[in-house]
Amino acid sequence: MTDLKKKYENQTIGQIEKQVKSDLEKSIDARKDAILTIYYLKTSSRYKENPLYAKSSFKVYLGDVYMMRENSFNESVTAFLNYPKESARWSVGLVSKVRRDCGAKKEKEVFKEIKQKEKDLKTPIKREQIQKIIESHTNPKVKGDKKPEYKTLYTNELRAHQATKERLTETINELKSARDQIEKLKITILSFRYVFEEERELEPVTA
Repeated sequence: MTDLKKKYENQTIGQIEKQVKSDLEKSIDARKDAILTIYYLKTSSRYKENPLYAKSSFKVYLGDVYMMRENSFNESVTAFLNYPKESARWSVGLVSKVRRDCGAKKEKEVFKEIKQKEKDLKTPIKREQIQKIIESHTNPKVKGDKKPEYKTLYTNELRAHQATKERLTETINELKSARDQIEKLKITILSFRYVFEEERELEPVTA
């Protein structure tokens, strides 16, 4: 605690808050990369290349290796792939809550309203204000003991899963394209270096 006091005692609250937000954004980006990488291991079944989990389900692998529950993992994947900016701005937990409470069809409308509210306020929106917007779009609970139509739920989940896989493929392709461009740039730089060194060797030596 003494070290923190020395580090921040000469900084304003604005400077400290800015640093904290920057650190949180970095941690969110790191978590996003980790979650999408694990999702790649799942969809490609490459997690089974770990000899300890060659015959295990992904759920077991996820819990043992990363200490993560499958439901939380799935929510994180959906949030990061469908709403990366909103997840970074308001957290994966809030994005997941919007889907749970309001349904996939209302998600965009809810986030649009939250952004508009924040724009009107001209200040960061408070958690209670976001909650009120979510509640105004929350799906009403069905009374009685009506059981869910599992076939419909399965079909919706399957469609959502397919859309998520497509977005992951796009993300992986974008990363691969970026890496290829970096490699080409390295080759170009090296070629210039070799040309420069050859020209230096050809220069006459002066006494």
